[in-house]
Amino acid sequence: MQLETRTSKTLKYAFLTLFTLLVAFPVYFALVSSLKSSIDVFLKPFRWPQPVMWENYPRAIAIGNIGVCFLNSIYITVVTMVVSALIGTMAGYVLSRLPFKGSKFWYVIFVAGMMIPMQSVIIPLSFVMGKVQVHDSYIMLMSLYIAFNMPMTVFITTNFLKGIPKELEEAALIDGSTRTYLFFRIIIPLSIPGITTASIFNFLGSWNNLLFPLVFVSKKSMQVIAIGLQSFFAQRISDYGGVMAAIIISILPPILAYVFLQEKVEEGMVAGAVKG
Repeated sequence: MQLETRTSKTLKYAFLTLFTLLVAFPVYFALVSSLKSSIDVFLKPFRWPQPVMWENYPRAIAIGNIGVCFLNSIYITVVTMVVSALIGTMAGYVLSRLPFKGSKFWYVIFVAGMMIPMQSVIIPLSFVMGKVQVHDSYIMLMSLYIAFNMPMTVFITTNFLKGIPKELEEAALIDGSTRTYLFFRIIIPLSIPGITTASIFNFLGSWNNLLFPLVFVSKKSMQVIAIGLQSFFAQRISDYGGVMAAIIISILPPILAYVFLQEKVEEGMVAGAVKG
Protein backbone atom coordinates (compact mmCIF):
# COMPACT_ATOMS: atom_id res chain seq x y z
CA MET A 1 0.00 0.00 0.00
CA GLN A 2 2.80 2.41 0.94
CA LEU A 3 4.67 1.51 -2.26
CA GLU A 4 1.58 2.30 -4.35
CA THR A 5 1.12 5.58 -2.51
CA ARG A 6 4.74 6.59 -3.12
CA THR A 7 4.49 5.57 -6.77
CA SER A 8 1.32 7.59 -7.29
CA LYS A 9 2.90 10.64 -5.61
CA THR A 10 6.00 10.29 -7.79
CA LEU A 11 3.88 10.09 -10.95
CA LYS A 12 1.83 13.06 -9.79
CA TYR A 13 4.91 15.22 -9.16
CA ALA A 14 6.46 14.11 -12.46
CA PHE A 15 3.30 15.03 -14.34
CA LEU A 16 3.03 18.41 -12.60
CA THR A 17 6.71 19.13 -13.29
CA LEU A 18 6.32 18.25 -16.96
CA PHE A 19 3.16 20.35 -17.24
CA THR A 20 4.89 23.31 -15.57
CA LEU A 21 7.81 23.09 -17.97
CA LEU A 22 5.48 22.94 -20.97
CA VAL A 23 3.59 26.03 -19.78
CA ALA A 24 6.69 28.00 -18.73
CA PHE A 25 8.80 27.27 -21.80
CA PRO A 26 6.95 29.62 -24.24
CA VAL A 27 7.17 32.42 -21.65
CA TYR A 28 10.90 31.78 -21.20
CA PHE A 29 11.45 31.75 -24.96
CA ALA A 30 9.59 35.04 -25.41
CA LEU A 31 11.47 36.62 -22.48
CA VAL A 32 14.97 35.70 -23.66
CA SER A 33 14.09 36.58 -27.26
CA SER A 34 12.87 40.01 -26.17
CA LEU A 35 16.41 40.78 -24.96
CA LYS A 36 18.20 39.73 -28.14
CA SER A 37 18.90 41.11 -31.56
CA SER A 38 16.89 39.72 -34.47
CA ILE A 39 19.88 37.64 -35.59
CA ASP A 40 20.44 36.07 -32.16
CA VAL A 41 16.77 35.13 -31.94
CA PHE A 42 17.45 32.58 -34.72
CA LEU A 43 21.11 31.74 -34.11
CA LYS A 44 20.81 31.28 -30.33
CA PRO A 45 17.09 30.76 -29.72
CA PHE A 46 17.26 29.22 -26.23
CA ARG A 47 20.38 30.77 -24.71
CA TRP A 48 20.37 33.71 -22.34
CA PRO A 49 21.16 36.84 -24.41
CA GLN A 50 24.70 38.13 -24.55
CA PRO A 51 24.68 41.09 -24.51
CA VAL A 52 21.29 41.89 -23.01
CA MET A 53 19.41 44.34 -25.26
CA TRP A 54 17.09 46.24 -22.90
CA GLU A 55 16.54 48.81 -25.62
CA ASN A 56 14.07 46.44 -27.32
CA TYR A 57 11.42 47.47 -24.80
CA PRO A 58 11.60 51.26 -25.32
CA ARG A 59 11.64 50.63 -29.05
CA ALA A 60 8.54 48.44 -28.87
CA ILE A 61 6.74 51.11 -26.85
CA ALA A 62 7.80 53.96 -29.14
CA ILE A 63 7.65 52.40 -32.58
CA GLY A 64 4.88 49.83 -32.12
CA ASN A 65 2.62 52.28 -30.23
CA ILE A 66 2.44 49.59 -27.57
CA GLY A 67 2.54 52.11 -24.72
CA VAL A 68 -0.68 53.84 -25.81
CA CYS A 69 -2.37 50.53 -26.61
CA PHE A 70 -1.33 49.15 -23.23
CA LEU A 71 -2.85 52.07 -21.32
CA ASN A 72 -6.03 51.90 -23.40
CA SER A 73 -6.38 48.19 -22.66
CA ILE A 74 -5.79 48.72 -18.94
CA TYR A 75 -8.50 51.38 -18.79
CA ILE A 76 -11.07 49.38 -20.79
CA THR A 77 -10.34 46.10 -19.02
CA VAL A 78 -10.41 47.47 -15.48
CA VAL A 79 -13.68 49.37 -15.99
CA THR A 80 -15.23 46.36 -17.71
CA MET A 81 -14.09 44.02 -14.94
CA VAL A 82 -15.44 46.23 -12.13
CA VAL A 83 -18.82 46.89 -13.76
CA SER A 84 -19.22 43.24 -14.78
CA ALA A 85 -18.45 42.11 -11.23
CA LEU A 86 -20.93 44.57 -9.70
CA ILE A 87 -23.84 43.89 -12.07
CA GLY A 88 -23.16 40.14 -12.19
CA THR A 89 -23.05 39.88 -8.39
CA MET A 90 -26.30 41.81 -8.10
CA ALA A 91 -27.95 39.46 -10.58
CA GLY A 92 -26.46 36.43 -8.83
CA TYR A 93 -27.71 37.68 -5.47
CA VAL A 94 -31.27 38.06 -6.74
CA LEU A 95 -31.27 34.68 -8.47
CA SER A 96 -29.74 32.79 -5.53
CA ARG A 97 -31.09 34.57 -2.45
CA LEU A 98 -34.37 36.15 -3.57
CA PRO A 99 -36.17 33.47 -5.59
CA PHE A 100 -39.15 34.61 -7.60
CA LYS A 101 -41.44 33.09 -10.19
CA GLY A 102 -39.34 32.42 -13.26
CA SER A 103 -35.98 32.87 -11.51
CA LYS A 104 -34.75 29.45 -12.71
CA PHE A 105 -35.75 30.36 -16.25
CA TRP A 106 -33.72 33.58 -16.14
CA TYR A 107 -30.76 31.73 -14.66
CA VAL A 108 -30.85 29.31 -17.59
CA ILE A 109 -31.05 32.27 -20.00
CA PHE A 110 -27.94 33.79 -18.43
CA VAL A 111 -26.00 30.53 -18.50
CA ALA A 112 -27.07 29.83 -22.08
CA GLY A 113 -25.29 33.03 -23.05
CA MET A 114 -21.96 31.26 -22.53
CA MET A 115 -22.71 29.14 -25.60
CA ILE A 116 -23.06 32.13 -27.95
CA PRO A 117 -19.76 32.86 -29.74
CA MET A 118 -18.85 36.46 -30.47
CA GLN A 119 -18.33 35.68 -34.15
CA SER A 120 -22.00 34.74 -34.54
CA VAL A 121 -23.24 38.21 -33.56
CA ILE A 122 -20.63 40.41 -35.21
CA ILE A 123 -22.71 41.03 -38.37
CA PRO A 124 -25.94 41.99 -36.51
CA LEU A 125 -23.90 44.18 -34.15
CA SER A 126 -22.16 45.88 -37.08
CA PHE A 127 -25.54 46.54 -38.70
CA VAL A 128 -26.99 48.03 -35.50
CA MET A 129 -23.92 50.14 -34.78
CA GLY A 130 -23.99 51.43 -38.33
CA LYS A 131 -27.67 52.37 -38.06
CA VAL A 132 -27.18 54.32 -34.83
CA GLN A 133 -23.82 55.66 -36.08
CA VAL A 134 -21.87 54.59 -33.02
CA HIS A 135 -18.19 53.86 -33.58
CA ASP A 136 -14.83 54.65 -32.00
CA SER A 137 -16.48 54.70 -28.58
CA TYR A 138 -15.03 53.18 -25.42
CA ILE A 139 -18.48 53.12 -23.83
CA MET A 140 -19.82 51.04 -26.70
CA LEU A 141 -16.81 48.71 -26.59
CA MET A 142 -17.04 48.23 -22.82
CA SER A 143 -20.79 47.63 -23.09
CA LEU A 144 -20.15 44.76 -25.49
CA TYR A 145 -17.50 43.30 -23.20
CA ILE A 146 -19.81 43.55 -20.18
CA ALA A 147 -22.67 41.89 -22.05
CA PHE A 148 -20.50 38.91 -22.96
CA ASN A 149 -19.05 38.76 -19.44
CA MET A 150 -22.45 38.51 -17.78
CA PRO A 151 -23.16 34.78 -18.37
CA MET A 152 -19.91 33.58 -16.77
CA THR A 153 -20.14 36.14 -13.94
CA VAL A 154 -23.74 35.26 -13.07
CA PHE A 155 -22.98 31.54 -13.27
CA ILE A 156 -20.03 31.76 -10.83
CA THR A 157 -21.51 34.27 -8.39
CA THR A 158 -24.91 32.57 -8.22
CA ASN A 159 -23.40 29.22 -7.31
CA PHE A 160 -21.05 30.83 -4.80
CA LEU A 161 -23.77 32.89 -3.11
CA LYS A 162 -25.91 29.79 -2.57
CA GLY A 163 -23.35 28.62 -0.03
CA ILE A 164 -23.56 31.72 2.20
CA PRO A 165 -25.74 30.96 5.28
CA LYS A 166 -29.09 32.71 5.09
CA GLU A 167 -28.98 33.25 8.86
CA LEU A 168 -26.54 36.11 8.29
CA GLU A 169 -29.08 37.96 6.17
CA GLU A 170 -31.91 37.24 8.57
CA ALA A 171 -29.90 38.54 11.52
CA ALA A 172 -28.96 41.71 9.65
CA LEU A 173 -32.54 42.34 8.55
CA ILE A 174 -33.82 41.82 12.10
CA ASP A 175 -31.29 44.43 13.27
CA GLY A 176 -32.83 46.93 10.86
CA SER A 177 -30.44 46.60 7.93
CA THR A 178 -31.66 47.52 4.47
CA ARG A 179 -31.14 45.24 1.47
CA THR A 180 -28.69 47.74 -0.04
CA TYR A 181 -26.58 47.92 3.13
CA LEU A 182 -26.78 44.13 3.49
CA PHE A 183 -25.58 43.58 -0.07
CA PHE A 184 -22.63 45.98 -0.04
CA ARG A 185 -21.45 45.48 3.56
CA ILE A 186 -22.08 41.75 4.09
CA ILE A 187 -22.75 39.87 0.84
CA ILE A 188 -19.99 41.40 -1.29
CA PRO A 189 -17.20 40.94 1.32
CA LEU A 190 -18.23 37.31 1.80
CA SER A 191 -18.36 36.77 -1.97
CA ILE A 192 -14.84 38.06 -2.74
CA PRO A 193 -13.47 34.61 -3.76
CA GLY A 194 -16.30 34.05 -6.24
CA ILE A 195 -16.16 37.61 -7.54
CA THR A 196 -12.38 37.34 -7.97
CA THR A 197 -12.71 34.12 -9.92
CA ALA A 198 -15.25 35.65 -12.30
CA SER A 199 -13.18 38.84 -12.59
CA ILE A 200 -10.08 36.91 -13.66
CA PHE A 201 -12.00 35.26 -16.49
CA ASN A 202 -13.49 38.63 -17.45
CA PHE A 203 -10.06 40.27 -17.35
CA LEU A 204 -8.56 37.66 -19.68
CA GLY A 205 -11.50 37.79 -22.08
CA SER A 206 -11.48 41.58 -22.30
CA TRP A 207 -7.69 41.90 -22.46
CA ASN A 208 -7.29 39.36 -25.26
CA ASN A 209 -10.34 40.39 -27.27
CA LEU A 210 -9.35 41.20 -30.84
CA LEU A 211 -12.63 40.95 -32.74
CA PHE A 212 -14.62 43.85 -31.28
CA PRO A 213 -11.78 46.45 -31.32
CA LEU A 214 -10.84 45.37 -34.83
CA VAL A 215 -14.39 45.93 -36.14
CA PHE A 216 -15.62 48.86 -34.06
CA VAL A 217 -12.48 50.94 -33.36
CA SER A 218 -10.57 52.62 -36.18
CA LYS A 219 -8.74 55.50 -34.48
CA LYS A 220 -5.09 54.69 -33.86
CA SER A 221 -5.11 56.59 -30.57
CA MET A 222 -7.90 54.31 -29.27
CA GLN A 223 -6.41 50.96 -30.25
CA VAL A 224 -5.98 48.22 -27.64
CA ILE A 225 -3.04 45.91 -27.04
CA ALA A 226 -4.37 43.11 -29.28
CA ILE A 227 -4.60 45.49 -32.25
CA GLY A 228 -1.25 47.02 -31.40
CA LEU A 229 0.45 43.63 -31.56
CA GLN A 230 -1.19 42.87 -34.88
CA SER A 231 -0.05 46.13 -36.45
CA PHE A 232 3.43 45.67 -34.98
CA PHE A 233 3.82 42.34 -36.71
CA ALA A 234 2.61 43.78 -39.99
CA GLN A 235 4.85 46.85 -39.97
CA ARG A 236 8.09 45.63 -38.36
CA ILE A 237 8.25 41.93 -39.10
CA SER A 238 12.08 42.01 -39.26
CA ASP A 239 12.46 43.36 -35.71
CA TYR A 240 11.90 40.11 -33.85
CA GLY A 241 13.48 41.36 -30.64
CA GLY A 242 11.04 44.28 -30.57
CA VAL A 243 8.13 41.98 -31.37
CA MET A 244 9.01 39.69 -28.48
CA ALA A 245 9.35 42.69 -26.17
CA ALA A 246 5.86 43.81 -27.17
CA ILE A 247 4.54 40.31 -26.47
CA ILE A 248 6.11 40.27 -22.99
CA ILE A 249 4.52 43.65 -22.24
CA SER A 250 1.12 42.36 -23.37
CA ILE A 251 1.17 39.14 -21.31
CA LEU A 252 2.54 40.71 -18.13
CA PRO A 253 -0.80 42.05 -16.69
CA PRO A 254 -2.71 38.72 -16.99
CA ILE A 255 0.20 36.82 -15.42
CA LEU A 256 0.54 39.27 -12.54
CA ALA A 257 -3.23 39.35 -12.00
CA TYR A 258 -3.36 35.58 -11.65
CA VAL A 259 -0.22 35.35 -9.48
CA PHE A 260 -1.54 37.87 -6.94
CA LEU A 261 -5.12 36.54 -6.98
CA GLN A 262 -4.34 32.84 -7.31
CA GLU A 263 -5.54 31.83 -3.85
CA LYS A 264 -8.85 33.67 -4.21
CA VAL A 265 -9.39 32.17 -7.67
CA GLU A 266 -8.78 28.63 -6.43
CA GLU A 267 -10.99 29.20 -3.39
CA GLY A 268 -13.79 30.54 -5.57
CA MET A 269 -13.53 27.69 -8.08
CA VAL A 270 -13.60 25.00 -5.39
CA ALA A 271 -16.41 26.66 -3.45
CA GLY A 272 -18.51 27.15 -6.58
CA ALA A 273 -17.99 23.54 -7.63
CA VAL A 274 -19.00 22.18 -4.23
CA LYS A 275 -21.88 24.54 -3.46
CA GLY A 276 -23.34 24.71 -6.98
